[in-house]
Amino acid sequence: MGREVIKVVESGVIVMFMGQYEHTIDAKGRTIIPAKYREELGEDFVVTRGLDGCLFLYPALEWQKFVDKLQKLPSNQNTRRIQRQFLSKAMEVTLDKQGRILIPGILRESAGLVKEIVFVGMMNRVEVWDKAKLHDEEMAEDAASLDETMDELDISL
Repeated sequence: MGREVIKVVESGVIVMFMGQYEHTIDAKGRTIIPAKYREELGEDFVVTRGLDGCLFLYPALEWQKFVDKLQKLPSNQNTRRIQRQFLSKAMEVTLDKQGRILIPGILRESAGLVKEIVFVGMMNRVEVWDKAKLHDEEMAEDAASLDETMDELDISL
């Protein structure tokens, strides 16, 4: 799929995850991190509950930027819900010598990860999806709706 990780050096390093890779997860919750993502994620990184039924993997620096944004939000019920969504299940994971991580059971369950999974590069993070769930999500996308959303966001190709 081409180059999946881009580094741009100007005022710092910008990590960009792209592409998608299919893998499996074993009964103990171990899975291999795609080789193209390993260097940018680092040896230790954060896995947390994501949106739309997936998990998010964040390199340590990107995780800290995200947490900093969460801390700056005004204190109200919506903020607490958002913070709870991402922080209450966040866990640091470490790559083993085979390039695998152990995804904790509570996170596997929340994303419905059983056997076939897909890693999806999403700029500053990686999403981890159950393969069938991602397929259903992609099939539900309507091209006309996407065009309309792009117009609303003033995104032109």
